[in-house]
Amino acid sequence: MSRPPAPTSAPDSTASAWHWTCSHRSPSLFGDAEDPPTDDVGEKMVLTAIRQTYQHIGRAAPNGVRARYHVSIPLGRGLGASAVARVAGVVAVNEFERGAMDEGQMLDIASELEGHGDNACPALFGGMQGGVQAADGHYLRADCKYPQDAAMAILIPDHSMPTKEARKALPEQYSKADTVHNTGRAALFVAAMASGRNGTAGGSDRRSHPPAAGARPLPAAVRCLRCGAWRARARGLAERAGSSVAAICPEGQSREIAAAMLATAEAQGYSGRSLVTRIAREGATISKVELV
Repeated sequence: MSRPPAPTSAPDSTASAWHWTCSHRSPSLFGDAEDPPTDDVGEKMVLTAIRQTYQHIGRAAPNGVRARYHVSIPLGRGLGASAVARVAGVVAVNEFERGAMDEGQMLDIASELEGHGDNACPALFGGMQGGVQAADGHYLRADCKYPQDAAMAILIPDHSMPTKEARKALPEQYSKADTVHNTGRAALFVAAMASGRNGTAGGSDRRSHPPAAGARPLPAAVRCLRCGAWRARARGLAERAGSSVAAICPEGQSREIAAAMLATAEAQGYSGRSLVTRIAREGATISKVELV
């Protein structure tokens, strides 16, 4: 029983709304033979996603499933590497089962596997996405427009902090004033990106609070976010994702901003690297199906 290797390509996302592109593939092989164990963390996530997706759709998984995880996105940095793996597993099952799920079902499953839809949504659909979990548990999403020349400058510290762990460092409640402040700037950011009014994007002055009692302290990324002079040249949004920082900026200034972000972190005694990328318009795709 070997309908495909079903390679899937799922570009990744930073935090909740944008999608960055790197070269990565996640081939999956379905067959009758028992699958050998793997020690690769990414491959384990793909395989777990495949098995849990079969449970969701109420079908028996093949006895033998193998996966390969060729992804250049670092794990544990809040950049969505786990979302890429899980989306790859969900999309591979849907292909192998000849379209057993619609887009909404795939988003629900991938988001549930992730624990939230922030990274799963753009990994699945590409572009810049806005999404929420509805009261009935399903995930809703909408494509967001953005300037054609938008680039992303990303600071990736050497220390890790997955998105889930970073969220635990935040308090459970916010004041009314902070809630109004943050909600208004989130709405302004989406509107500014859609209209191209970059100077009014205003998303980077979001109010936050010290870590919750007993939580791991927030990493260097937060300090870089607060004190970096490079923020004035970003396109109105600079946000932390796990231990990383991502800034949407004009393409012509992206390398300068990325270098300034890294310099800010290094000046505070932290090591890491920076990179520049573009928002990927295409989400997860099946690149090839082979019968073997």
